[in-house]
Amino acid sequence: MSQSDSFDGRSTSLSISAATVADAAVAAVCADADSRDLAQEVRGIDSLNERALQGLLETAFTAAGLFPLREIRLPKRADEPIRSAGSRCDFVLRAVDTPLGHDPEALAAAEEPPSLFDDPDAPPPPSPLDSEEVFWLELKTGSACRDAGDTGDLASLPKRVKIDLARLAHDDGVHHAAVLLIAFGVDEPTLVAQAVALDHHAAAEGLPTQGVVIRTAPISDRHGNDTALIAVYPVGRV
Repeated sequence: MSQSDSFDGRSTSLSISAATVADAAVAAVCADADSRDLAQEVRGIDSLNERALQGLLETAFTAAGLFPLREIRLPKRADEPIRSAGSRCDFVLRAVDTPLGHDPEALAAAEEPPSLFDDPDAPPPPSPLDSEEVFWLELKTGSACRDAGDTGDLASLPKRVKIDLARLAHDDGVHHAAVLLIAFGVDEPTLVAQAVALDHHAAAEGLPTQGVVIRTAPISDRHGNDTALIAVYPVGRV
């Protein structure tokens, strides 16, 4: 992925790399794990489900200057008039804090009503971002040893990741995207080997993966896991 691009003089999602996403995600995992250790909590980060991990990631992405949006409809179904309809993506990451224009719902949420104190001579706000200018990111998680079944299992992760890879790759409005996998286990080399193997298997099945980016971090063993794996699978076009 290129490091930068310009569109009407502004940076686009091409300045967001898979490595940037991986670094922000591992920072989120480490910060939460350290906080739980300090508080001597009974449950670890490896007990969290995807929804809870999304909240941690949103904070980390914001801190990294990625201006995240949550639960945005994919471009293929963005014009669906029913709010609950249309396939959604977990995150849209942006290099600039500019509204996303392809989804009327997201655009309306980002717009501020006019104020009596607005400067009439102020320059107009930047035009909304197109779906091709942002970075679409899906999250999948799993754990070898689970607490109360909150986290998905590792055995189903490859199938779940490949479904999201295909969804992103086949949407004509998505040009820059990735699947973020956060997994917890007991053997770092095995987790890394499985993450690399998943990338190879996806490519062999015709999915346009572009090389996985991997980070790992130790976590305190509360439920049988002592390693967190963060893997980002960039998606190309079919």
